[in-house]
Amino acid sequence: MAQVKINFDDVDFLIEQFSRLTAQRSYRKPSEYIESVRYIDRALSPFPGKFSYDKFPYFREIVDQFAPDCPTRRVYVMKGNQVGATTGLLESIMMYYIGENPAPQLYVLPDEMMARDAVNTKIDPTIDNCGLRNLIFSQTRKAAGAKNTGDTGLKKEYPGGYLHAVGAGSGNRFRNFSYKIELVDEADGMQAKVKGEGSIYDLAVARLDAYPTSSKLFIGSTPTEERSSLIAKLFRNGTMKYFYVPCKFCGEMQKLEWAVWNEDKTEQIGGIVWENNENFEPILETVGYKCPYCGGIMKNYDKAAIVPKGEWRASQKPIQPNTESYHITALYNPPGMFSWEDYVSQWAGCWDIKANKVRDKERYRVFRNLKQGLTFQEQNEQIKYEKAVLHRRFGFARGTIPNRMAREEAGSPILILVCAVDVQKNGLYVDIKGFAMNGVTYTIDFKFIEGATEQFGGPWDDLEQIIENGIFTDEDGLNYRIAMTLVDSGHYTDWVYSFVARFTAGVYASKGMDWIKGGETYQLFSRATLDRIGLPLAYHVNTGKLKDRISNSMNVLRWNEGEKQPAWFPNFPENFRDDYFKMFEAEEKVEVIDKNTGQWLKTIWRAKFGAPNHGFDTYVYALAALEILADDICRNEIGLKALDMGVFWRYAKQNLVPGEK
Repeated sequence: MAQVKINFDDVDFLIEQFSRLTAQRSYRKPSEYIESVRYIDRALSPFPGKFSYDKFPYFREIVDQFAPDCPTRRVYVMKGNQVGATTGLLESIMMYYIGENPAPQLYVLPDEMMARDAVNTKIDPTIDNCGLRNLIFSQTRKAAGAKNTGDTGLKKEYPGGYLHAVGAGSGNRFRNFSYKIELVDEADGMQAKVKGEGSIYDLAVARLDAYPTSSKLFIGSTPTEERSSLIAKLFRNGTMKYFYVPCKFCGEMQKLEWAVWNEDKTEQIGGIVWENNENFEPILETVGYKCPYCGGIMKNYDKAAIVPKGEWRASQKPIQPNTESYHITALYNPPGMFSWEDYVSQWAGCWDIKANKVRDKERYRVFRNLKQGLTFQEQNEQIKYEKAVLHRRFGFARGTIPNRMAREEAGSPILILVCAVDVQKNGLYVDIKGFAMNGVTYTIDFKFIEGATEQFGGPWDDLEQIIENGIFTDEDGLNYRIAMTLVDSGHYTDWVYSFVARFTAGVYASKGMDWIKGGETYQLFSRATLDRIGLPLAYHVNTGKLKDRISNSMNVLRWNEGEKQPAWFPNFPENFRDDYFKMFEAEEKVEVIDKNTGQWLKTIWRAKFGAPNHGFDTYVYALAALEILADDICRNEIGLKALDMGVFWRYAKQNLVPGEK
């Protein structure tokens, strides 16, 4: 047998080379991968073409937390809307874990309809624009002729993993799969707990248990009410990072804020500033950002120079280990997106600049949540009879349209009438309300139609006559008809469905709910339910939100005669009896506490035992009817993509009142 001669110099060389090897793998950062593969379609963004984080530099650090070799395990982002987070963060993370480091992913939105829409309008086009479509196919062997199920409206399979999109209430989906990457979007738009399953946060964490050392969780949302906001709590558990940019003039680093105040909160020394005209309307050409250090005024276009020089700065050590949390708003948007001028326009819609007070609480809530990315602290109280009865107006008789009063005090005549109906076993409570500019409210009539409601005819026929033929007239002979009616179907459901089926449009069944995803005022019944009950449209109504609005209008809003009434200010006829106003104190706000943990979950309105609350309930449905109608007009007549009450009121003043232009 031949002998093998060993060159020990070569052996030493090999030992030295192997000793330099490590078990750690080097990964390409998600931002680098995305910039190498992603293109943005013109229909999806104001910045089409090759994607670059140079346009959105504040997203680069966040998305790179999802590199497999980054120790961060939890990322929480509290944000305003219209900041591009879906494009810059969520879609990019998904594509990275499809094309670069395949892994099982879960994408969670408030409901399944939103999940399907996100897959269809955002995720599928992004897969195509990243050149990853060839990777999406079933990863299980199918029998000959079987349908490929690896690419559906809620599921994308690819070599090494899969992406599932689900609604937050899909408890079975949470329970049946494990994931390495989980992305939860608009967490504050979800119920605090999934029935029979647990809290959204606990469910999200549990789905990562199969990957105890390598999983990644993203939770992002615009915040909502202070006590119930999940994203605000999670933000405070992390590093609480803010994005600091240099002043164009003095170079001092600062986070961009709506307003920066001096130490005793008496003077605004920085933030968004502008000049007003003689009517206290913002002059948009003067809008700028004032540096609190040197007083220099930067313009919206200056962000193109200062934001790329910015950096994230933590304000605390994380309470949860390996956790990063961020706050970002559209104040940082690059020129071409929602601008500082847009901010000021929306502010003027919710804030009375002349009187320096809230003009419209609901619009202010939206501004604070969606634009400032901050929570809103609810301060509504139970309505007392003594407060409600103060809104009775002398010179306003029931059954009439008080247009002379409305023109003087609300700034317009009554623009639209709606009807709301509370159904009882022995009759129908019918509430007819008129709305002037900015939602100033006039209760035209409130009556009880007596008769058995669990049979045809009787009060149902009387209600039909009011809806179809009722005419309400102002002092000058101007006639109005009811534009929309909502009938409460919470009780005596089948009889309500039979009644509304008599009408082709304008009369709909509605059912109250304590909570609706995202704090929306109303939500259409599911298609499956509509098909089952045989109605084209029916609505869930967010009774908690609307009762808060009514409480605010009666307890908080102030009006001095000689001035215009604030938005949603209520007015009642002088000949309404006291028992009508006592219906508003028939409910109280109570806290809902988790029986197991003792944790506060939410605050709801609850009726006092035996106290009639029909006028309170119908007021709620009247407000919902107005918003449903306004949303339809904004979309189908004005041509907007979403409801804008400011635009609606201006349109209504020009187009909806007969004989007035």
